[in-house]
Amino acid sequence: MKKVLIVAGGTGGHIFPAVVFGRWLERNRGTSVSWLSGSRPLEKEIYASAGVEPWQLSLEGSPLGVRSPVRVLRRSVALFSAFGETRRCLDEVCPEKVFLFGGYISFAPLLISLRRKIPVVLHEQNAVAGRVTRLASRLGAVITTGWKECGGLSGPYTPVGIPVREPERLSREEALKRLGLLLPEGVRIVGVAGGSLGSRPLVEKLMAAAESLRGRDDVVFVLLGPPVSGVGENVRFVGRQWNMDAFYSLCDVLVCRAGGSTLAEALRWGIPSLAVPWEGAAEGHQVRNALCFAAEGGGEVWRETSGSSLEKAIGALLERPFPGCGDAAGEVCASQKLADAAEL
Repeated sequence: MKKVLIVAGGTGGHIFPAVVFGRWLERNRGTSVSWLSGSRPLEKEIYASAGVEPWQLSLEGSPLGVRSPVRVLRRSVALFSAFGETRRCLDEVCPEKVFLFGGYISFAPLLISLRRKIPVVLHEQNAVAGRVTRLASRLGAVITTGWKECGGLSGPYTPVGIPVREPERLSREEALKRLGLLLPEGVRIVGVAGGSLGSRPLVEKLMAAAESLRGRDDVVFVLLGPPVSGVGENVRFVGRQWNMDAFYSLCDVLVCRAGGSTLAEALRWGIPSLAVPWEGAAEGHQVRNALCFAAEGGGEVWRETSGSSLEKAIGALLERPFPGCGDAAGEVCASQKLADAAEL
């Protein structure tokens, strides 16, 4: 039985594709899979929701991602410790290949694995390569990508898609029951997903758009995340959801941030979507993700800097038919391509 180590941490955008891929390897390639993560509470919660117990590094983030000198020092010390923790993990697991799913958590495993001559395969979910991805490319790791383009890479890479969870399409009645919602017959549902970290600015803009559309009694907004006071009757909150089947089954239209994994799920489900990229994302990668998503037929892009009306963009998406791309990015397709690229 082959052994692999999968390294993923930070947010659901890195972790969920890693878990989907690992489970696929176990079922289809007879592989023994171990996972390595950081120690953020969010990471622990996401892995627990998937029934996975990863090895954990003491890292909670990159030293480059904060401004406070105290936090920079604390994260730098944790990064130094992560090298020793990674060595112990590799000694215990003895993997034949290491798969990295990007982000700060991948830095120490990348360097130590290559030093030990363990083959490394990195999967980049965004249309712009992150720092660790660019470093891995320069050091000779195999680079695979979620989109056909990946800016910032000078070396070769193989587009494979993003492994996403297979849809369990529920009836509207069952989906409403699972989410604890009571809605009138015949309403159209605009689902709003701000990513695993949530997005307060996006929620505020969507609440304003919902207020503008209160005159349409056939539209209800269903938002992931904790409830907010002072909302209109056409807004519902369903809390944080790690199993997205009920939420996606309800959506006639999806409004979401432009994380690579969220957009891949929207493509897989075939939900007409309005991608709203976070303008502060590193090197504009969410803007590039959104443009790639639109090019593949997943929906439209609305930018907060455009000055155009969000409610009009949502209304237009509700009014016109949209073909969607229901089989564009699936667990089997992307996972198999990734495994093939890794010669596993």
